[in-house]
Amino acid sequence: MHDGGDHEDGEPDDGYRVPDRTIRVWFADLRSLGGRLESLRALLSDDERERAGRFAMERLSNRFVLRRGLLRVLLGRCAGRAPEGLRFDYGSHGKPSLPGGPSFNLADSDDVVAIGVTPAGGIGVDIERLRVIESADDIAERFFHASEHATLAALPPDRRDEGFLLAWTRKEAFIKAAGVGLSMPLDQFAVTVTPGGPVAVLSIDEPLRADVGTPEEWALFDRRILPGTIAAVAARGAGWMVETRMVEDALFDAPAVSARR
Repeated sequence: MHDGGDHEDGEPDDGYRVPDRTIRVWFADLRSLGGRLESLRALLSDDERERAGRFAMERLSNRFVLRRGLLRVLLGRCAGRAPEGLRFDYGSHGKPSLPGGPSFNLADSDDVVAIGVTPAGGIGVDIERLRVIESADDIAERFFHASEHATLAALPPDRRDEGFLLAWTRKEAFIKAAGVGLSMPLDQFAVTVTPGGPVAVLSIDEPLRADVGTPEEWALFDRRILPGTIAAVAARGAGWMVETRMVEDALFDAPAVSARR
């Protein structure tokens, strides 16, 4: 349940306004949104429709339409703006942003999606399905920080795939929040990887510190909302709160809003 109210600018607040220093993460299974495919497609910009058309497989094209349409609806509700009127900017590393806010980040794994929203500040979200990872040890040895690889290798065999995916989602969320591009070396910073253990950035090697700061400057969170998945959320600074929501029909059934002038 969400209490209604008013935005500070006088526009109605229907419970989607995110408080300061709060990251609200919405989760959805795209398979439940298949009946909304065409209505969500109608919200996309010309370039988004063109991108959707470039997928070789219809299944992947439809996923893109559902993800992007859902993002527009959700951001429109959070910002009090018409979803079809939103115009995104793209940074030097291709990360989209919405002029005037809010800040957001989207992650997906097959048909599951997580969208994090906060009024301001860089955030990162990642989600993965829990599954067996072929060659997990080889990947960790080649690409992860040495301390992460050592900790994963010491886990009981039946926990290593989970530990690997914890490492992966936390590292991806951190990279996305840092905003310096996915080319950031994975072996130059370390996160905790033990299932059931603390969630934190453990170390950042000196070459990265000029861009991303020290471990103490970062907040890292885990969330397990959709069955069989794990998600991570990262943000720079202290005092963050993470709230979670499931995407519900009410998101789409609300009265249309007009684009702000």
